[in-house]
Amino acid sequence: MKVRFTRTAQRDLAQIHAYLSQDSPDIASRFVARLVERSRNLGDNPFEGRATDEPNARVTVAARLRYLIFYTIAEDEIHITHIRHTSRRRPSGWGR
Repeated sequence: MKVRFTRTAQRDLAQIHAYLSQDSPDIASRFVARLVERSRNLGDNPFEGRATDEPNARVTVAARLRYLIFYTIAEDEIHITHIRHTSRRRPSGWGR
């Protein structure tokens, strides 16, 4: 399956890179590349993540990186919708 990153996910990656770049731009680039690679691996196993309480949304953990990757499956594509650190609170728009 093809994996696409939404604008929100792209913004998340840019913010992660900016934050980590404060210490080391090289490490930040490699770290974000690992998150992108982990996200793209979902194309081979789209149901790896668990369902969330949001309609059609799933989440998987990039364990060693300590990030959550949120995504939806739409026909023959996976849409990465949000990437956040495991220590961050749930976005305010998520509530049920």
